[in-house]
Amino acid sequence: MPKLVDHESRRAELLAATWRVVRARGVEGTTTRAIADEAGCSLSVLAHFLGGKDDILVAAQTAVYSRIVGRAFGLGGDLFGLDALRVALDAVLPLDEERAADAHVNVAFAGAALSSPRLAAARRDSHREIRELLRVCMREARERGELRPGVEDDDVIDDFIILVEGSTLLSLVDGWAEEGRGERLPRLATAFVDQLRAPADPVPSRS
Repeated sequence: MPKLVDHESRRAELLAATWRVVRARGVEGTTTRAIADEAGCSLSVLAHFLGGKDDILVAAQTAVYSRIVGRAFGLGGDLFGLDALRVALDAVLPLDEERAADAHVNVAFAGAALSSPRLAAARRDSHREIRELLRVCMREARERGELRPGVEDDDVIDDFIILVEGSTLLSLVDGWAEEGRGERLPRLATAFVDQLRAPADPVPSRS
């Protein structure tokens, strides 16, 4: 009887192998042979599940971004508005080994997207996805009266993405983590969210 294969599980395993190769070799040094060897499969199996090299890279970029986004917006539980936004920031900043590994792959794909229209288009699609989720946080915050006057959703969403992408580059490429400056990232995240909050109502004085 032929062995049954869970298509989605096998595909996830192959994408994870692709991420490991990208981390080790960079996107330019990633080959289908290296991915197949890392995954312990043949080239024909790799092609069956993921297609050719360009297809594999686009799928891997999309999947790692979806993994990051899922962690960012799946950890909040019952949190809403600015509390959910703060948790999302913690989830995507490279503050531990798992988050740093995902960020490393994301940075590698960002660099490769400069010369790959398909990767660039995939990243734009991924950014549109996270923007919609951030827009939900902003709508909740506005409905809950959490935002100070004058806060514009698109400005906050732009700044969120800039903070994440910039902090990732500083940590992984410019050596913040090795220099012990990675501890600044949670403080930057807290300051980012706090500056959006409406001022607290003054406590009435006792006469």
